[in-house]
Parts: sequence; structure tokens; C-alpha cells
Amino acid sequence: MNNSFNTVKFTLKRYVILKKDPKIVNNYTDNLEEKIVELSLRLKGKNKELEDAIELNNLTFKKLIHNLKNPVGVAFSFSEMILEGLQNYTPDKLERHIEIIKNSSEFSLNLLNSFAEFHRYQSTDLKLYFATQNFSKVLLEILENFKKKANEKGISIQTHLPKNDIEYNFDKTELTKAISNVLDNAIRYSPENTAIQISVFENKNEINVIIADQGIGIEENHLPLIFNDFFVVNTYSNDTKKCIGLGLPITKRILAMHNGTITTESQIGKGSIFTITLPKES
Repeated sequence: MNNSFNTVKFTLKRYVILKKDPKIVNNYTDNLEEKIVELSLRLKGKNKELEDAIELNNLTFKKLIHNLKNPVGVAFSFSEMILEGLQNYTPDKLERHIEIIKNSSEFSLNLLNSFAEFHRYQSTDLKLYFATQNFSKVLLEILENFKKKANEKGISIQTHLPKNDIEYNFDKTELTKAISNVLDNAIRYSPENTAIQISVFENKNEINVIIADQGIGIEENHLPLIFNDFFVVNTYSNDTKKCIGLGLPITKRILAMHNGTITTESQIGKGSIFTITLPKES
């Protein structure tokens, strides 16, 4: 009660002072108008950001629906064929058609899981947990996780790392995911018995991680698009897995949260080079 009374007293006192001095009144009015204009401009800016976010969200969901229609439709069609003509199916034919249903369903589930993960990075509430830790050790852990997959294709992973460990402030889980997405693509799109080079360079300002493969390469006109949501250069990778097109967009978002960037150089039939740049001061 006392606080409310004091507030009223202060307001009345201020009003009396303003009323006695027209110059103060004018200055007060001018300042108030400036504040209103400033707030109005900020509100318009936020409204524009909200409109852009809604438009992007709608576009992303349209792409998701478009990408789901085909595999779901294939699974439904073959299920219908089996149910309607089961008595005419040979075991081999039945196995082939069930395999098609399985692959289509698996792709649909992978797409939904990838989209859920991608949508998480769109959230403004997403928090990263930064800590200064041994970046070199984390990178070696990533490479160890991919050793089996690379060996299955006869791909050798060759490393060129600094002798001294690199200490860096980063979110281990998220940055591991970002680098893993690039390395996974390098292995998937590389022919058997080729090599992938992993090079790391450090200076006082930044860390550069370069992943170079001898894969199928990317056409020059596609390079600006490969980080777009759902953009796929090749529908199937060398391991015959259908591609979703969300791995690199997720990688780009994670790197942006570290104030980092990713760039690409590529030649058809010769391979691709992805360069991840991480500033030390973020």
C-alpha cells in the first residue's frame, strides 16, 4: 500500500514540475515520441521475423509432405497388391514385394526422425552446452566410430593432425554430430577402395577441419544448394540408400551456433572438399 502511495506522490510531483516548466515538458514529449518511434520500428522488425519464420516453417512442412508421399504410396500400393492376389504369389515374388514395402517404410521412418531432429534446430529454445575441452580427442573419437563403416567399403581414412592437442570451447554432442554428418556423406558417396583425407589446421584465430574425399563429386551449379533443406543431388548414395537431404542443413545450423562456417569445393568424378571453420573467440 505504501509503495502505491509513494508512486502516486512521485507521479503528481513530476506532473507539477513539468507543468511549471514548458521547456521540460517539450523535452519530455520529444523523448517520449522518440521512444515510441523506436519501439514501433522494433515491433515491425519482430513482426517481419515472425512472418518469415512462419513462411519458412510452412515451406519446410510442404517439403516433408512431398517427400513422404512417394514412399508411403509405394508401401500402400504393394501391400494392396499382396492382399488382393496373395494366392498367385510365389515365395520369391512375395519376398521381393515385402522387401520393397520394408525399404519404403524404413525410409519414411528415417525421414520423420531426421525431420524431428532438424526441427529441433529451428527452435529458439535450443540450448548448447559449451565447455573448453580437448577438440583433438573428440575428433579422434569421431574417426574411430566411422572406422568400421569405412573398412566395409575398403576406404582408408588418412589423418593430418597437429602434434599438440587443441583446446576449444564447444558443445561436444552437437559438434560431433556436425562433423559426423560430413564424414558420413564422404563415405556414402565414395567408391570402394578410395581414400578420405582429414586435415586439421590451427592458428591463433581459428580451427579448420578439412574433409576431402574421392567420391562422385557435385556439379558446380548445385554447390550453393547443398545446404538447403531436403535438397538432394543424387537420390541414392553409393550404398544404395535413399538420401533425405537434411544432414548438411543440420550441420550448417550447428556450426552457426558455434559462430562457425562450412564451405565446399567439388569436381564431378574427382571428389569433394568440405572445410569447417571454427573461430576460437565466439
